[in-house]
Amino acid sequence: MENIGLSALTHVFNEAFADYELNLQFTEEGLSNKINVEDINLSASVAAFENEVPVGFILFGLDNINNRIVAWDGGTGVIPACRGRKLTRKMFDYALPRLQQSGVEKILLEVLKNNKGAYSIYEQIGFKTSRELYAYKGIVKSGTQPYRVEIMKNNGEGLLNLADWQPAWQQMSKRVNNHGDAVTVYCIKERNNIVAYACANSSTGRILQFAVAKEHRQRGMATALFNEISKGRELTIINVDAGDTGTNTFLQSIGMKIFNSQYEMEMAI
Repeated sequence: MENIGLSALTHVFNEAFADYELNLQFTEEGLSNKINVEDINLSASVAAFENEVPVGFILFGLDNINNRIVAWDGGTGVIPACRGRKLTRKMFDYALPRLQQSGVEKILLEVLKNNKGAYSIYEQIGFKTSRELYAYKGIVKSGTQPYRVEIMKNNGEGLLNLADWQPAWQQMSKRVNNHGDAVTVYCIKERNNIVAYACANSSTGRILQFAVAKEHRQRGMATALFNEISKGRELTIINVDAGDTGTNTFLQSIGMKIFNSQYEMEMAI
């Protein structure tokens, strides 16, 4: 797909997702930002054409994770006029051997829980559900804040070990770092050690990562971080591991509500 101009790619992306449950419409600048932040590799991505015009696509991100090259499906779409032709399956059939030749060992993707058609296609291709992910939004319940919240000067690298579960592709540290100055890292320290942190896009109110050290939980530290980021406005956080009871109980206790759920799926190749 590196030979497809940004204008054509933006057009086919928006047409393919025009009837999607969530708002996935981009300007050229916005789609370019998505490609850069999510490590989308256009040379590894594929498209289907009709009369030299792209009518379907799969955007693949690539990364080395735990010494394995992993691909992530950052968007699969087919324009409405060309659906029903098994183009998604054909594009995967075309892409898989090329990804293997590039050393890719596993592919990840997310699919909306109620998008049964897409889920069925991915199952037929060979993907299996690895976990369920929730998306939350809401205005945090305000309260007393007994902790001093600091803004870190670095990118929070290494703090993910405070968490109990691994983030999905878009919330992995490399992608967080790709946001550059758009992301602020907040922390709480005790005896000069960081015991709680949160990475957030300060302008949008999107939380990308947060965690509290086990021995410091149930003391209001995460609430203090969220209050500092929120300042009375709505926050969002997506791709929360549905199986982590502590995280989900906390988010619901401060007033955030689930607005979407999806399955993370993976396939070894």
